[in-house]
Amino acid sequence: MTLLLRTSLMRRTALALVVVMGLFGFVPRLDAAFVPSADSWPALDRQGDMVKVQKILEDKMVTERLRALGFTEQEISARLDQLSDQEVHALATQLDTVTAGGSTAAVIIVILLVAILVVLVLQLSGKRIFVQ
Repeated sequence: MTLLLRTSLMRRTALALVVVMGLFGFVPRLDAAFVPSADSWPALDRQGDMVKVQKILEDKMVTERLRALGFTEQEISARLDQLSDQEVHALATQLDTVTAGGSTAAVIIVILLVAILVVLVLQLSGKRIFVQ
């Protein structure tokens, strides 16, 4: 009789645990954190960002391209003055990552590594390439 009660009690307990754990599995996970107020955000340095933008605009290739697109220096200045602080900051941040035409040294290194890898694979496989 006690064995039957124990077995029945164990089954009910196990079933209750399965149901509770199943319900907890469907509850979405929520994360909470403090959100800083607008006063604690770092102030945007419009002057510093404008210096970066002006430095890029003084580049010969950029100036020629803008002239080819039909922009005058007055139009460019007027459009820059219309940008908000956040837009100027975003532009200056994006200009930091831009390189004119990419890095040629990196391209040459990649091409050399691929050529060395091809030669190494051909040598290890015993194949030869004849160029006529």
